[in-house]
Amino acid sequence: MEYTPESINRALTETPLFHGVDAAFSARAAEKGYREHFAAGETILSEGEEKHRLGILLSGHAEVFKPAGGANVPMNRLVPGDLLGAASLFSVDAHAVTAVVASEDSEVLFFEEEILKALMQENFTLAENYFAYLTGRIHFLTGRIESIASPTAAEKLWNYLVRNAEDGAVEPSGGFSRLASTLCISRASLYRVLDELEQQGRIARQGKRILLLHTKQ
Repeated sequence: MEYTPESINRALTETPLFHGVDAAFSARAAEKGYREHFAAGETILSEGEEKHRLGILLSGHAEVFKPAGGANVPMNRLVPGDLLGAASLFSVDAHAVTAVVASEDSEVLFFEEEILKALMQENFTLAENYFAYLTGRIHFLTGRIESIASPTAAEKLWNYLVRNAEDGAVEPSGGFSRLASTLCISRASLYRVLDELEQQGRIARQGKRILLLHTKQ
């Protein structure tokens, strides 16, 4: 895909980092970054990587994993406009805490830490957006911990559905096998608790789509 300053600037307006930032400033900021292309299956970010840079996914999709016990636990799915590498910034010993792998041909715009710091000093809206993004990530990860720590499989699933519902429904990325892995339960347990929640009238299923009928536990 051929990128122009205009197309990159349009992509930046979709990111939480550049939300509400003047278009002219965004265009100048983009010129200070650099792009990298990643083929499907190629690692964009490795756990433990010490490069102090923030990436913005311009095109394609990527999967976020947390290596644990010899396996890769799925954490999130990135779409154009999403950020990656935030945990590797603004600390001497900062490093990537997850791995990011391209699930299809993808393009990423990277900003080195010093460049990003200078841009934030020039335009405080950029810094405010970054703080808001980090706050959102804290809430997301706290929710993931609560889900994993829930005492029953049904509570793990219910917490996941409530957090990830859009317009009252969830369609798990990667299907039910990926969802079971995300919740650290077996597929058999997942289907069992799906039946349980459906019998309780809390959810309804339409193929792979799960409808939340109410959100009170």
